[in-house]
Amino acid sequence: MDSKKMMTIFNKKMNVYLNTVDFPRLDQSCNSADNTYAKEILKDIHDMFVKVYGTDYIDYEHEFVNVPAIIQGRETGHTGLGLVSLDLESSGEHCGTYFFTPLGVINHGSQKNTKKESNYINETYVPYNYWYTMEIEDDIHLDFDDVPDKINEFINYCRPDQPGMKME
Repeated sequence: MDSKKMMTIFNKKMNVYLNTVDFPRLDQSCNSADNTYAKEILKDIHDMFVKVYGTDYIDYEHEFVNVPAIIQGRETGHTGLGLVSLDLESSGEHCGTYFFTPLGVINHGSQKNTKKESNYINETYVPYNYWYTMEIEDDIHLDFDDVPDKINEFINYCRPDQPGMKME
């Protein structure tokens, strides 16, 4: 199956799945001691990606991918989940983010965002760091050596059977 078809299938599955997510609860779970709900949502999305793509190791046969990610505001420390769009023809260059917020899914930078949505992203996250659950071949944009413990917990929850990939 070609890369564009896989991305289309994954995006369709995501849209169906996101209709089942309690976004205020997700946000609360990401930012509390009990982050079980958030971890389960992230793992579901990770597993959905793996089912569509057949792997959680992404190489450069794909042009673009949307991968599950944990996102954290650098100044606020606020943590959330989302999808990060990567241009693999540019060594994994980050080219977009879909934030899962109490307001729903917000596509960062979209001209369709309401003022309230744009303000929420700018006040809560921007600037932000992100870490995805996939392994991207030769990724030069993320450094998994200094991942906060909480983020490691999320990543390891999604990849429990891959001790060589555990980010500790």
